[in-house]
Amino acid sequence: MHHRIRPIRTAAVALSTVALGAGVLAAPPASAEPTPALRAAKAATTTDSTPSTIAAEWIAGELSNGLMLGTSGPDFGLTIDTGLALATVAGQGGTVTAINNSLEPRIAEYVGDGTKESYAGPLAKAAAFARTAKKNPTSYGGINLIARLEERTANVPADPAAEPQAAAFAGRIFDKSEFGNYANVVGQSYAVRALSLANSAEAGAARDFLLKQQCASGYFRLNFDKADVPNQSCTEGVAGSEADPDATALAVINLVESGDKSAAVQGALAKAGTWLAARQRGSGAIRSAGAGAQINTNSTALGGYALGLLKNRDAALKAALWVRKNQPVDKYKCRTALTKDTGAVAYRKDRAKAAITTGISAGARDEWRRATAQAILGLQFAPASKDDLKIVSVKREARAGDRVQFRVFGLAASESACMQVKGDFLRVKGKKSGEMIVRKLQLPAGNQRRVGLVKTSDDEARTSLRVRN
Repeated sequence: MHHRIRPIRTAAVALSTVALGAGVLAAPPASAEPTPALRAAKAATTTDSTPSTIAAEWIAGELSNGLMLGTSGPDFGLTIDTGLALATVAGQGGTVTAINNSLEPRIAEYVGDGTKESYAGPLAKAAAFARTAKKNPTSYGGINLIARLEERTANVPADPAAEPQAAAFAGRIFDKSEFGNYANVVGQSYAVRALSLANSAEAGAARDFLLKQQCASGYFRLNFDKADVPNQSCTEGVAGSEADPDATALAVINLVESGDKSAAVQGALAKAGTWLAARQRGSGAIRSAGAGAQINTNSTALGGYALGLLKNRDAALKAALWVRKNQPVDKYKCRTALTKDTGAVAYRKDRAKAAITTGISAGARDEWRRATAQAILGLQFAPASKDDLKIVSVKREARAGDRVQFRVFGLAASESACMQVKGDFLRVKGKKSGEMIVRKLQLPAGNQRRVGLVKTSDDEARTSLRVRN
């Protein structure tokens, strides 16, 4: 599913969340609006903000005092993923600020103490979030995240010819930890973003090393070679250089957000975009990598968002439609045990099906949160409906018990809705084409005018017809 930068290794994360006072939103709210890259990518498209908005509202409600809590305390990585996603959704600036206000005082628990423990990927990811939250990554929670990240980034040797191995991994990030080195390509891509935006002298080397992790086909692998391997580049067909769509998508996202316009980066982005688009299935879904690889909303949303930023709008739209299909909206007469979690996105269709009767169990909640945090990004490219929402009965009058045809217009592709009359209801989804939907509902008894309704997560339309016994 989502590639964590490193396992939780510090005892500090087991501490209970400190209760925050009413001043949690005292700072001016961070802006929650598309980044320049996202704005440019969406400029020529008409998108529907509803799916990303309701997903954002749900995941914001999952925060506890501005943090995502796991089984052993705050999950700072997921908290940052949530903050980065919410920062792309209008109206969520206050939540991004709340996340920041809770995260910043505790950032050392995530990035290490800077002496014995210093984690490169978390430093990079935290720096990316700090900038997104309109904070200074060089003095974040009393820590200069950029200086620490530079310490964890291998230097270019003065004489590369005399030190070929040092030259081979120049720019590569390394953890400093008694628990081992968990740095990987995902963390490297965040490092390129953070160092580039900070105008660090080490940004170029970090970028060059990231680009070495791209194989000839265009994908990025997930893990680095061991430090003593002479060739530190991705080599297609060799163990350890397998394709990873999540690592590829995050490399694309972070390279785009880094603002690096060099020819090498633009060429790498074009190749990665071609590979991601080819990996996408006709349904719009993207299969994950590694053991137990399967199609899922996490890989699909990340890939779709990356393709959207690269302005491959058709591929981004297809991915968004597939992700939206896995966002149950069971409201009104179509209520299920998932109604109270409207907006959440299931990792896979079977998860939503199982939760219709039982709801989201405590054990499954973490997976829904991770899926939704990434889904918010992919849903940015969900297409808007062609028309205003409307329902029309084909008959002006009918008999009680008749199954009467209703036509629904204005449902966005893959948008969930509930059609209903008194005594009957039906769940429907918008067609890919956006064309009208025709369904039948059974009319109730009673000589009176009855109302036919169609309701979405944020809209409704109605019609009426005369019913006679």
